[in-house]
Amino acid sequence: MDEKDLTQRLYSMFDEALRSFEFISEGFLAQNKDVLEKGESQFINILSENLEFAENIVHEGKKSEVDEKFLSLIIPLQEIALAVRNLISKEKAILERKVIFSMKAVMEITELFNAMKKQFIDTRDYILTKNPALKESIAYTKERIIKMVDEYASMHQERLITGFFGVKASYLYLSLIGSFKTIAKELVEFSQMF
Repeated sequence: MDEKDLTQRLYSMFDEALRSFEFISEGFLAQNKDVLEKGESQFINILSENLEFAENIVHEGKKSEVDEKFLSLIIPLQEIALAVRNLISKEKAILERKVIFSMKAVMEITELFNAMKKQFIDTRDYILTKNPALKESIAYTKERIIKMVDEYASMHQERLITGFFGVKASYLYLSLIGSFKTIAKELVEFSQMF
């Protein structure tokens, strides 16, 4: 594998992840488990293909510098994948339990999905262009997501106190929005290593 192959592989990986992320967010927001599971399935396929590719490199004899670079990126890629899988499992649990969030909570989650998509797009495009402005945008969006999650959690606490939210829904909401923080942090880690 040469540098161009590595760039193309990573770009394609993030491009496909973005497409699956569309289904993941749409399925959750529309409370359509089939659409959510379609996104999950696509995401798992992306992971499987690239892990298999990495396994083949590991078992080869001498590795090129680019092969070693790809292998060094496996850990942050796996961390991103684990964070997204965690988000999906929380979404599925919410749908299975038929928990209904308030319109305000749904709007907050939608804003987080939109910010996350922007961060994924910037990461994908940074892989291709190495534009430092995109790398800064990835970090800025992480800070924005963290700030949004913290603000939403604080506002949510007030909604819980006033009885606007049930305790079961509260735990699931806080757990779900916390997942966005983790993904945002992992995307920054990846961009810094790339």
